[in-house]
Amino acid sequence: MTRPDGSKKSNSGYLGQIKRDDGGIMTEYSTNVDDINNAFADSKFAYMDKRGIKVVDFPTLVPTLTKEEVEILRTLPEGERVPREIIIKAADHAAMKLNQGESPFYQDKKKNKSLLKAAPENAKKQKKSLIQ
Repeated sequence: MTRPDGSKKSNSGYLGQIKRDDGGIMTEYSTNVDDINNAFADSKFAYMDKRGIKVVDFPTLVPTLTKEEVEILRTLPEGERVPREIIIKAADHAAMKLNQGESPFYQDKKKNKSLLKAAPENAKKQKKSLIQ
């Protein structure tokens, strides 16, 4: 899955998968606000929305939330506004990441390939060691 800006969505987000009361799973709960849009409109994370306005989406499920705030988002009815206190924490977290040139969204870690190669077939049939 991809976001409107074309970046790939993580399967876990900053807080992992959170099960909603309606059975759905949420990992990001994205939004955008004018302050972030204006400050980072020229960043590589901005995109043009349907209205022709440059926006920068960011997740509201961020590590700085309290358990109570996560619970508010988990149980927030469809279409209801995210509380201002949560938006402020999420926007501050997004601004910190964007100022570092990083995506405001959690990025899955790339798996490092092992530098060791599998042993050749003939190595599996080694002679008995001289060391007892």
